[in-house]
Amino acid sequence: MTIEQMKGIAKEHMNKQISYLVDDVITADEARATLVALFYVDLFSSDEFSCYCDRIRQVELENL
Repeated sequence: MTIEQMKGIAKEHMNKQISYLVDDVITADEARATLVALFYVDLFSSDEFSCYCDRIRQVELENL
């Protein structure tokens, strides 16, 4: 498996995490933990990390 394939899988996984967050299946902290783990192993760039942080925060505020 190439690094590009792994990055694609990581993005798919984070998109699922966001959808689980929207449906209240997981908490925002769980979504952030997944994001940080994937970021630390270099599967996300800093820009992608920031974008996902913003998406998680937006969903979290909508769920209030």
